[in-house]
Amino acid sequence: MHYEKLARAYDEIESISGTLEKVRVFSELLRDADTSVVDKMVALTMGKLHPDWQGEPEIGIAEKMAIQVVAAAASVSESVVREKLRKTGDIGSTAEELLQDSAQATLFAQDLTVSIVFNTLDEAAKMSGSGSNREKIAKIVSILTDAHPIEARYILRTISGSLRLGLGDMGIMDALSIAYTGSKDARVDIENAFNVCSDLSHVACSLATKGIDAVKEIRTAVGVPIRMMAAKKLSEPVEIMEKVGKRALVEFKYDGERIQVHKNRDNIVLFSRRQEIITNQYPDVVELIRNHVKAETCVLEGECVAIDPSTGKMRPFQELMRRRRKTNIEKTQDEVPVAFYIFDMLFLNGKDITEYPLLERRNLMETSLVMDDRVQLTTGELIEAPERLYEFFKTALDTGHEGVIAKAVHQGSKYQAGARSWLWIKLKASYTEGLADAIDLVIVGAIHGRGKRTGVYGAILASAYDDMTDTYPTVCKIGTGFTEEMLTEFKERLEEHVLEAKNPKVISDIEADIWFEPVEVIEVLGDEITVSPTHPAGRSRLKGEGGLAIRFPRFTGKWRDDKDPTQATTVDDLIEAFEKQRGIKQ
Repeated sequence: MHYEKLARAYDEIESISGTLEKVRVFSELLRDADTSVVDKMVALTMGKLHPDWQGEPEIGIAEKMAIQVVAAAASVSESVVREKLRKTGDIGSTAEELLQDSAQATLFAQDLTVSIVFNTLDEAAKMSGSGSNREKIAKIVSILTDAHPIEARYILRTISGSLRLGLGDMGIMDALSIAYTGSKDARVDIENAFNVCSDLSHVACSLATKGIDAVKEIRTAVGVPIRMMAAKKLSEPVEIMEKVGKRALVEFKYDGERIQVHKNRDNIVLFSRRQEIITNQYPDVVELIRNHVKAETCVLEGECVAIDPSTGKMRPFQELMRRRRKTNIEKTQDEVPVAFYIFDMLFLNGKDITEYPLLERRNLMETSLVMDDRVQLTTGELIEAPERLYEFFKTALDTGHEGVIAKAVHQGSKYQAGARSWLWIKLKASYTEGLADAIDLVIVGAIHGRGKRTGVYGAILASAYDDMTDTYPTVCKIGTGFTEEMLTEFKERLEEHVLEAKNPKVISDIEADIWFEPVEVIEVLGDEITVSPTHPAGRSRLKGEGGLAIRFPRFTGKWRDDKDPTQATTVDDLIEAFEKQRGIKQ
């Protein structure tokens, strides 16, 4: 398939407001494509050449390098590119306009195909070492000199991570289902396969070449991360017990990093919530698993918690994240030792056990582990009475934990990979007062500080993630509650993500002084969710009421380094919480 055909489909999808129509256009494109390139089309449309867990380098480049690429391809200075970028607000449109205007020779240009674009970007991503940035720029410029202006627009958007089609993973799965089965009915099977193999390109290839039956056969495998199950959040013990079926295993909620462990005899791999391989960052956890897990092959999930070496007490999440950011692993593992609290088992000695009820999985964990103070199961209790749930919750808080998670134990209490389910419900201290959810938001902009805050940011603009449109609409401006240390850390962390213009995926009615790439995720508390004329989150889904905003937002001090921006609180999460809050008030 010619890349121009894909680019023109992108252009059409971008111009359509309705999700159903976007899906229709992409499904027709997939149906017309040769099956040999379907996996590459899906990867390019997702904006990732390879899944994170494969450890392959990605093409994502910073704005500075993207400017250099456009300048070289269009034979203009970088200052010309910057000036145009400030006007367009989009590096792709900037490339399109400048290449349209440039006098580039096309006599010997070759037609770009999807495979040529994918392979060239993949080769550029894998370049490393001295002089590799120059080589990357030259490699990308080599296809831009053959590109039509519209192709240049989407090549630059792809490499800068701002494709902005408004077609998220769910839309792509719908399109795949329609293209190869004739209806959306197979979407559930496609999503299930994606949840256990974490590679939508692979699922797409299987579907296109072998059919839906092959997709249904995709199973959990050791070494391939399973998309993690997530919990809902509620603040009332009575409601929690009703939701889980009046009986629950209630576990302490630990303030650590969630890790998925894959053990294949002596080979142990650790995956983060973001599905990145973090084995080298936790050599002590690897040794703990090697010495405490009797199973030959298994997949476990647990919470890695920093502990004080002198007292054995747990230390805050941020201490663990500081350890993650340091390079001297041997020294930091002595300074910040860890314990590993296991709460689930998904695979055991060659068998997928995600369909087993929770208590069966818990029993298998108990018989597969040698436990001590460094490796053990999460503290839990079978509870039926809401009053006992609240007492257990208070015990958790009194012993330094974040709260509790109530988990259903009925026959249907399977592990739902990739789902945020009522089978698991969190109750945390922050949910019992003010806003019902402590939410994770993406930093997208900042307002310059004045007076005492001159030289640092006076306020931070934060967004939720809209997984329907793959955008980041703002929900609040946070300007209070910062310590001097917090303000300094904001400045240090965000400087590397500064942009010349607002990222096209960021939706904001507020004009920030500085815009950032939507990368960093922070935890935020607020008094309530309100309807706002200023913030656009959920505006199109609230029947003309406006968007949603967080009233009196404040930063908790917790940076969610374990979360990808697409794992932040979603617009749907906020709408659900808002509707619940409004129902309570009425």
